[in-house]
Amino acid sequence: MKKKTAVLFSSSPAYAFALFVSVSTFFKNSPRLAAQADVYIFHYHWDEKTKNIFSRSFPVRLVAYDLPAFIPRTEFVNKFTPALFARFEIFKLLQEYEKVLCLDADILVQKELEQVFDFSHDLAMTMDDCPTVGHNFTALVPGYDLSLPCFNGGFIALKRAQFPANPSQVYEWLYQMLAQHADIIYLGDQGITNLMLQHFRLTPDTLPSLYNLPASAPCKQLKKAYIVHSTGHRKFWCYYYFPQWYRQYECWIAAGGAPVSVRKDTVAWKKLIRKFHLDEKIFFQLAPDGFKYPVKFLTFVLCYSLTCLKT
Repeated sequence: MKKKTAVLFSSSPAYAFALFVSVSTFFKNSPRLAAQADVYIFHYHWDEKTKNIFSRSFPVRLVAYDLPAFIPRTEFVNKFTPALFARFEIFKLLQEYEKVLCLDADILVQKELEQVFDFSHDLAMTMDDCPTVGHNFTALVPGYDLSLPCFNGGFIALKRAQFPANPSQVYEWLYQMLAQHADIIYLGDQGITNLMLQHFRLTPDTLPSLYNLPASAPCKQLKKAYIVHSTGHRKFWCYYYFPQWYRQYECWIAAGGAPVSVRKDTVAWKKLIRKFHLDEKIFFQLAPDGFKYPVKFLTFVLCYSLTCLKT
């Protein structure tokens, strides 16, 4: 039986390992919302093995996704892979569900999220650390105010009953706008989503940053966060020391998942790791490049060792 709430995640094959952690921590640390929702994973070009890992591990609905054929495959579209634009599908889901929540693929859910729908209006978002909407584009977009503050595209909560626009029209508009500006969308879907707010005159309720807190935030704030988000290049699997993330990543590897595949290590470090077969070890899959970041590597050794002692 279809539920009243839907939660959407999306990923390319390269980020399936990160999504596994995101989905795992969602079910573990937000059990009430997880029980109330149909959880969708829109996947782009996943192989059967990856799909089987997710279907065995979680009660989720897997949906194969690709961009409409009329969207140009520009450098910026391919930079983040088409999987990023599956977030637009929340407006299609809103035609079927009373409430819809979109979450990013590189997050750590730490607390119950059921209350995110307690806001007063039609949608809720969190602010982005990107200064303005204009920073999402490489050129001006006529007819839009690019000086406005920017909302983060990786956290969107919608309620159909109070939504002032036609979800179907919003859905169509997002893809049409993407097609028109595919050559200037420096930060992927986020810029288009912020233009959508202006076009349909939507004013989101701004949720506290604790619902989408950057992983670079001070430790005291991180402990209070509902969601920790490894924004930009600052990823859990490169620089940060979150025991819960490590544990769920280990579950991904144990389930037969492929190791981290999106790191940009030096050639010398890669050769060293392969020579001694260290790429099979979880520690070296996560540790920073010891040649490029020696201090970060030593810090990682210390923090990871302390983490292991606590578990």
